[in-house]
Amino acid sequence: MRNKTILVTGAGQGIGRAVAALAAERGATKIAVLDKNEDSLQRVVDELSAPTRQVSAIVADLRAQTSCQGAFAEAVAVLGQVDILVNNAGIFIYTPIEEIDDEEWDLVMDVCLRNLFHLSVAAVRHMKTTGGGRIVNVASVDGFVPLPEMAHYAAAKAGVISLTRTFAAAYAQDGILVNAVAPGLTDTPRVRAHDRAAVVQPRIPLGRLATEREIAGAVCFLGGSENTYITGEVMIVSGGLVIA
Repeated sequence: MRNKTILVTGAGQGIGRAVAALAAERGATKIAVLDKNEDSLQRVVDELSAPTRQVSAIVADLRAQTSCQGAFAEAVAVLGQVDILVNNAGIFIYTPIEEIDDEEWDLVMDVCLRNLFHLSVAAVRHMKTTGGGRIVNVASVDGFVPLPEMAHYAAAKAGVISLTRTFAAAYAQDGILVNAVAPGLTDTPRVRAHDRAAVVQPRIPLGRLATEREIAGAVCFLGGSENTYITGEVMIVSGGLVIA
């Protein structure tokens, strides 16, 4: 990622923050971190800023097309151009299938899928003018396996996988590589808050949750210069959970 510019959504904490930090370690010179939480973004900016690196915060609620377009335009204005887009923003809510109402369904779809689509459209329009780029979407193993307690989240992540393949096929000739990473259960603040490890960890062949940095490593590989021939793929990083 040396000398590249990168935009990471949902970067105030968790996997998004880890992606921004690893991109900085690997030589990205301009990083835009996007989240709706201004305080958490500022902490990330303070942690990652350096004399040879520009780190900028973009505060936005990505639930609508106009806000997505505006956020991407702001990133281009701040960075000069966007070489790598990481669509990481998401939300998960534990609700039994029969209790999911329209409001909650729309919230999960907006945050996990709608914004990814609109940001990706903005990105490919921009990248076609700059000679190509990389888009990496954060999906989930829940897009492959049944998840009755979060059916709307699983459906959204299955949609992320589908859109990843569709964008990859549509824009390969423009030099835009589009891939996804599908993490298994990861040791993030949200997962710790819901105490999911006790339920899922016994089913993981490697016997532990993923670290944020391990997921970030997969994202940064697919988004980095080393990836020259992978597009439309979904890298599952689950410690073997999917095969168990």
